[in-house]
Amino acid sequence: MTDDPFSLSVPEGWSVAIDTDTDDANGRTVYESPDEDYRVVVTEFSRGLRLYWWVDIFAYAGGEWHRREVGLGDSFRDPVTVADAAQDALDRLTQQTSSLEALLED
Repeated sequence: MTDDPFSLSVPEGWSVAIDTDTDDANGRTVYESPDEDYRVVVTEFSRGLRLYWWVDIFAYAGGEWHRREVGLGDSFRDPVTVADAAQDALDRLTQQTSSLEALLED
């Protein structure tokens, strides 16, 4: 597992990957579910001398990734705030998939 730059409580089975090899100046930290159906992506970018982050949720369907939620708020400028938003997204997805699995087991 890659070291998590945001020190989140990553749910069991989820992976963390840091993608700095992008065509633009953005860096991304990708949290992916064990079944590879969901991703929480934290994108880091700069404008002028300021550093910003976005948090997005993606779902895999039909052979491609679809953005499910765009920006869990405006662009973040505080790393603690972006970490809180990313943790919230991970927690919500974990609860959602647990609820779906429980329904399927009944």
